[in-house]
Amino acid sequence: MDSNTGGATASVVKKHEDDEKPEKRDIKPVVKTLNRVPRACAPAPSLVTSADSSDIEDDDNGELPPGGLVAPWEVLRGLADVAVERASKENGEGSEPQSRTRTPSPERSSRPSKRRKTNHPSPTFHDVVTKGIITEDEARELFKIFYDGCSTFLPVFNHEMDTYDSLHERSPFAVDAICMVAARVRDAGGKPSEVHLKLLEEVQNIARATLFAPVVRAEAVQAMVLVSGWSDNGWLSGGHAVRMAMELSMHMAWPKLHQRIVSAKMDKEADKDLVVASRIWFCLYLFEHQLSYGTGRPAIMKDDETIRECRNLLHHPLAIDDDMRLVSTVELVKIRERVHNALSPLEGPVLSEHVDKIRIADQDFESWYKIWDYAFSKKWPDAAFYRQSLQIQQIHAQLFHNATALRGINGPDDVQKMPQAQRELAIRSIQIAQKGLDITVNSPAYREGMKYAVHYTHATATFTASLLLRLTRLFPNDCDITAIRSQVEHLATLMSDLPGKRYALTLQVMLKRSKKRKSISSSSSRSPGLSREPRRSIAMIVEPTNQPSPTQAHPTQHHRNSEPFSPSYEAPFSGPANSHNHHLQVVTTSPAQPQHGHQPATADQIWQGFAMTAQDQLPVWISDQSLGGQSFSQHGMDAFLLPNDYLPAAPQIW
Repeated sequence: MDSNTGGATASVVKKHEDDEKPEKRDIKPVVKTLNRVPRACAPAPSLVTSADSSDIEDDDNGELPPGGLVAPWEVLRGLADVAVERASKENGEGSEPQSRTRTPSPERSSRPSKRRKTNHPSPTFHDVVTKGIITEDEARELFKIFYDGCSTFLPVFNHEMDTYDSLHERSPFAVDAICMVAARVRDAGGKPSEVHLKLLEEVQNIARATLFAPVVRAEAVQAMVLVSGWSDNGWLSGGHAVRMAMELSMHMAWPKLHQRIVSAKMDKEADKDLVVASRIWFCLYLFEHQLSYGTGRPAIMKDDETIRECRNLLHHPLAIDDDMRLVSTVELVKIRERVHNALSPLEGPVLSEHVDKIRIADQDFESWYKIWDYAFSKKWPDAAFYRQSLQIQQIHAQLFHNATALRGINGPDDVQKMPQAQRELAIRSIQIAQKGLDITVNSPAYREGMKYAVHYTHATATFTASLLLRLTRLFPNDCDITAIRSQVEHLATLMSDLPGKRYALTLQVMLKRSKKRKSISSSSSRSPGLSREPRRSIAMIVEPTNQPSPTQAHPTQHHRNSEPFSPSYEAPFSGPANSHNHHLQVVTTSPAQPQHGHQPATADQIWQGFAMTAQDQLPVWISDQSLGGQSFSQHGMDAFLLPNDYLPAAPQIW
């Protein structure tokens, strides 16, 4: 994206925002950039922070270089270098990682070293091509897969600058991480390939070293972001990436870059590192908050000067296409952070003012969507994925925060007693959840994008379907249960063709629970004494007895999506009714117990362990009438997902 394109994009957003009249912003137009005296040293491809080298030398404002802030850590770094050197000797290697600098020796410290060194030591770690694990042709193929879709979800790399050839010279960690993520995508829903497992092992080895050695290159942080985003459990690695970024003073990058932008003092060469660091920091902010919503744990990064007025990044001549999507998501997360804080603490009771705050938040979410949908429609009028992704992000934000105001509903008795405002919120949640599933399973563009998505995106789709099934159970007269089950079945089929069986299994087991509920409703109407379920009110009966079972439901249902840019999604998603079970293998252990072997349990086996369990004793993740309760407050979306104990012990980053 050149400067004219970036300025035009930001101007479109600004113009539409003025029409919407949301929170007032002071965004100055970008004027002609001023020439600056280039630095004496050649610009390096990444940031470096150590006691004897500086990442950014800038005499503006007389600021202390970031490298000067970390000198007290040299003793610890010396210990870390000893550990790395010892590990290198044990591995038969005699040098240190490519992206590391040694602790200054007496000889080196006797001379000044204000400039970054251009000659790095020969690396301890080599990338997977150098080691012969994959060929260069395959690595290039994996890079293409990554930039075709994966980079859109966490845009920490620039496809024009961070090519295979460039990263092959700069960062074994980045090469391995990109190839590992792409190999996982290439494997789809099948068994992990040998290539993916070998790449994962290589990434693990380098990731471990970042715990004990100083981080001196931005590529290491970028690689760790990928490790976290495409990991089944990214909480620890994501937090580690934040600490790595802070070690490189990336939290200081945007305030400095923002000042240059609003002062019209931008320079492509001098600002290169600041733009990269700002982009990484924005990704970390939004991803940490996504992890927070997924796990129920508090986010450490806050809406402060390190991300404030992030939209101005689009004015910089080094802005790339993915920055528009990145900045829009950061702005959404800022709204969500504000709403989340307003509804806290989540451990307490739901108050009437919480519902009022949700209503105000909906207006903010709607305003956000209109502003950015207008901007995307002007820039990419035919790119359905970007605009549908905006809708999905808005829908999930609404659903998640609605769920926090509905978490106290644990059965039909609570429904009968709930205030009218809360009931209306529940009905509204059914409608927007159906719209979200409609886009996910019936839009060819979005369904294609799901193949490349981070785990958070898959988790949000599963959460949407799980919450929808629970709401239809509690409000059977306010929705089309058959159509909703069909949507969830199609999503389960889609998920079974993506990496990570947890999400498909979650939906498959919940559908079995829903099918059993229907079967019991039918048998109860003929012979009430046969039911082993607790006594239920009429509101708990979800369907008449003459409806087909989920596996017999016709795949075509009524769609409620009314986006002007996508009036139809071609053919609705279809496939064999039971195709979402064919990947799963049978094990001989007790179906009621979590699996600890090498084979996953099937949905049938997991369900058999709960088939005769009373409703009030079912765990929250399988219950079809609890809206989360305290489990949702404590564990976030994880409360609605199958526990990892039911999955085989897969290799993990940590």
